[in-house]
Amino acid sequence: MTAAKKCVVTTSILAFLALAILVAVHSFPKPMFHGDYPYYPDVASITDAADVIIVGEVVKAKDVQNLIVNKTPGQSHKTTTPYTVSQVKVIKPIKGKVNAGDILTVKQLGDYKRKPEVTLHEMNGYLSKDTEQLMFLCEYDDSPYSAVNPGQGVIEVRDGTTLHSANKYSLFGYAESPKKTTDSLDSAIAMIKDCLNKQ
Repeated sequence: MTAAKKCVVTTSILAFLALAILVAVHSFPKPMFHGDYPYYPDVASITDAADVIIVGEVVKAKDVQNLIVNKTPGQSHKTTTPYTVSQVKVIKPIKGKVNAGDILTVKQLGDYKRKPEVTLHEMNGYLSKDTEQLMFLCEYDDSPYSAVNPGQGVIEVRDGTTLHSANKYSLFGYAESPKKTTDSLDSAIAMIKDCLNKQ
């Protein structure tokens, strides 16, 4: 066998092996976190559950950090968990002790590339820079904010007026939801404020 033929055969074998490895990698399911979250059946319940409700602009996104969030009393061994962390500038505060212009750090469970949270992965729900969001957040002393749940707690605001969600359990912006209340940001804010006034 000539050197040229050996080179062609070797290249063909290497190309086949690379293709086989690529197919094998994509055949195995991606490892994911499976979070357990509360479900909110109406605007009053999600408004009550949130410590902070804002309309915000994502100014920095997709910074993966290993955080210790386990606060179980008496447990000596604390483990880190990967979170995708974003910075959100408050445009309009609706509930909580925040002001317009404040920068909030918001965490979302999982490494969005390597080991995402399944709900966020399925709805492409990790925050992206330069997007506007209506957010229902929980506040923590030693940890960044997080949404009350990934499917209902973050709703994209498009063109400053229209709400959009890819999650069928969202109370706002999911086009096919039988429980859809509104697609308008102004209407959603009015409903939230009405719930706050009744508390």
